[in-house]
Amino acid sequence: MSHYFSKAMLLAGPHTTEILRTLAKRGEAYRDHALVWRLFAGHDGPRDFIFRAEVGAGGCMVYYVVSAREPRPEPDLFDVRTKPYRPQLSAGQMLQFDLRANPTVSRRGGDGRSRRHDVLMNAKRSAASSAASTGETISDVAARWLLERARDWGIEVDGNNLLQSGYRQHKLSRKGGSIEYSSLDYQGIARVLDPPRLQRVLFEGVGHAKGFGCGLLLVKRFM
Repeated sequence: MSHYFSKAMLLAGPHTTEILRTLAKRGEAYRDHALVWRLFAGHDGPRDFIFRAEVGAGGCMVYYVVSAREPRPEPDLFDVRTKPYRPQLSAGQMLQFDLRANPTVSRRGGDGRSRRHDVLMNAKRSAASSAASTGETISDVAARWLLERARDWGIEVDGNNLLQSGYRQHKLSRKGGSIEYSSLDYQGIARVLDPPRLQRVLFEGVGHAKGFGCGLLLVKRFM
């Protein structure tokens, strides 16, 4: 099984400017979502890619994309560098990772229905949360979210070398309402426990909000 790993840099020009002007009305995350879809013009099936957006040198947008299909970008919109993506993994291997995630926790409301909540905001708002009762900091709560899930992804994360940054709340407008979610960046060191499971995660991503730039686990060999 193999996928493609692409680095797509948004090009400056009249064509790009007009597209951005239209997409900006609905929020940055929606803009990124719509732009990355343009790498796969003509595909009318479900989304089969994950991505991450970054601001590159000179302020240009750069998108890192893992996809089941090779990108076919619109002319004059992207400069795309693509290569086959076949991660070579082995049990016990040490990796450096970078993840932008949408950390959530499910809570049952008064109507009996379970809903997802932002992990950090949930810890702040709930006087009965573990953060309040055990003295954990908000950072501790966010770290625990990752550490508790890492084994399901096929890795064991070193909690002593885990960094967090870039917490943001996003709100996107759409017909009939809006979408709200948060994102948080994690960087650290991990040991491979289950290579096949980790490979699946590298192709498919983790957590929620994958369509808006969360969930892409970026890894490279550590030492």
